[in-house]
Order: sequence, then structure tokens, then C-alpha cells
Amino acid sequence: MMKKILLLAMMLMLLVPVPAQAASEWEEAVTVYGAALESDQQLLDATRGILGTEESDKVEYVYSEDVQQYIGKDYSNEVLKSSIRIIQESEGHGLDITVDESMGDITEITEETYKNALLTSGITDAEVVIGAAEDVTGESALSGIYKAYESQGEAIDTERTQNSQEELETISGISEENSNVEGFSQEQLNKMITDIKIEVINQGGDLTEQEIRDIVDEQMAANGLDGLLSQDQIDRIVVIIIQIQDSGIFQSEEAERLKDSAQNLLDQITSSEAFQNAADQAEEIGQDIQESSAWESFKKAASDFFSSIVSFFRSLFN
Repeated sequence: MMKKILLLAMMLMLLVPVPAQAASEWEEAVTVYGAALESDQQLLDATRGILGTEESDKVEYVYSEDVQQYIGKDYSNEVLKSSIRIIQESEGHGLDITVDESMGDITEITEETYKNALLTSGITDAEVVIGAAEDVTGESALSGIYKAYESQGEAIDTERTQNSQEELETISGISEENSNVEGFSQEQLNKMITDIKIEVINQGGDLTEQEIRDIVDEQMAANGLDGLLSQDQIDRIVVIIIQIQDSGIFQSEEAERLKDSAQNLLDQITSSEAFQNAADQAEEIGQDIQESSAWESFKKAASDFFSSIVSFFRSLFN
């Protein structure tokens, strides 16, 4: 009996995962303004109020060269007006993003699209406020977030940040192209992309192009988008998922944190009024949106795995 108990203890030790290194918590929040605000005190003061910047914040500006470095885009400093305030949180907190449009609209990017892009870049645990004092596209905000991390001495992988930008552009572009397509919504597309990421991680994070295409097809059907996306749009989604996979994030130590934050994003999307409206519209045209298809399949697989372990241990004492 003692030998069986020792064997059981040793096996349990092997099964307990070693926790990943926790994300560091900064001593202060970081506010990063678009470069255009550096010479416009009125715009700067208005944006400071939107973001809730405090005297203790570390303050930076994002310039055209930063945008080029992080997301591969060429903009002059004069048009960089969207700004951010970020507080880094400990691992497991999740990624909370607020887009404040009380004074100016972010015209091209939704909260969910920002979050999807940041998860792709490896940012999973933070509180972020994004805003501008006048209407802007919102692209410089992502660069501001990346600059905040580097200002705190944390390395940023520019391959991942540029992948996140391409993902953002893919989602925004497909959404614009399908703005008049009955049954389509950006909420469905963001959920579909998130489900795909989770499923790729669940399947090992090193899949062939055909395996990724199979997942894309499954998630199109699960999210009520089957038959609504063109082959070109499907191909663009496959390409960006392959690029993200090639960056290694689906297999790295961040994969579990990414998956947890992706599940939080799914919860946010499916609880939103916009998603419920999309689900109702999909139902009207004979489509069905599953609330969390990839996550449910993962939980079932995990449950089956641990049930088999319990059965094994019980057999030791029979």
C-alpha cells in the first residue's frame, strides 16, 4: 500500500503544472500621447482629461518612427492624435480595454478588435484606456501601448506587433467590405478569430495550412458566417493565423495566458448587446452562432483527460 501511495504522490507532482513567470506590475501607470499633442496644449489638456492621467503617471509621446517600428506604417507626427493610458497588471488579471469616445470617435477600430490585436502581440494582462479629443482612426493607439511597455524596460517583439496590426487591418477591412451584407457583424468576426486562436492552441499550435483552413471553416459555421465571407476574405484570415502561429506565440509560455485572455474576450463579446443583435439577425436568415464553440471543446477534452487520470489512480487501489 505504501508503494502505491508514494507512486500516486510522485505522479501528482508531475501533473501539477509549473506556473509561468508572472507578468510584472509597474510602479506607475503610463500615459502615451500621440505626437501631434506635443505642440497643441489645448488638445493635450483635453486628452489628459479623457484618459484620466494622473501626476504620478510616466508620460511619453508616440512618434512617426515608433509607428513605423511597431506596426510598419508611415504617418506624419501631425496626424498622430489617439492616445492611451495603461496600467500593467499581474498575470491572470486579463486585458481590459476602454475606448472613450466622449470627445472624439475612434472611427475604424472597436474595443474587441483592439483586444484581439493586443493578444496577438502578447499583451494579456493590463488596464487600458484609449481616446482622442477629436475624431481619429485610432491606429497610433496600438503603437502607444507598445511604447509604454518599452518605456518600462520590457522588450517588444516587433514581428508580433506587426502581425497584430495586420490582424487588425484584416478584421477592419473585412468588416467594411461586408458592412451591407445581411447577417454579418464585426462582433461575429472578432469572435470567430478568437475561437480560431483558442482552437489552434488546443491542437498544439503548430498546424499545417490545411489544418488551419479546416478550423477556419468550422468556426465560420459556428459563428454564423458560413457563406457570407468570400474566398479572398477566408484566405486573408488563414494567412494572418499562419503568420501569428509562425511567431511562436501559440506554443510559447504565453499561450496559456493568451488563451485565458481570449476566453475573457469571448465572454465580453457574447454578453454584448451588439452580439445579441447579431445572433438574432443570424437566426432570421437561418444561421446559428454558438456562444463559445472552441472553448467548450477544450473544456470537454480537459474534463475527459482528468477523468481518465482519476480512473487510473482508482485502478491502483483495486
